Amino acid sequence: MTTTYKNITDKAVRTVGRVSTVARLFNFKTSQSVANWIERNKVPSERVIKLCELGGWVVTPHELRPDLYPEPTHGLPTEQYSITQAS
Repeated sequence: MTTTYKNITDKAVRTVGRVSTVARLFNFKTSQSVANWIERNKVPSERVIKLCELGGWVVTPHELRPDLYPEPTHGLPTEQYSITQAS
């Protein structure tokens, strides 16, 4: 069964868990900020790396914010970059 996502931000959030789970992991008081990320399909620049890391790098910084991470391997940790290169 394939999961349908609203956009890449939704995929990144849902890879971690529920919207409320992600909000708690970022120490937000409510889940509204994370819901807004999905609605606008834009994660704030200072949250991109942590969100990708929490999701096990299933979604990369480049996929979330190509304006900030123009190359596919930008923002990836060295060990993840090595795995990507080997594939």
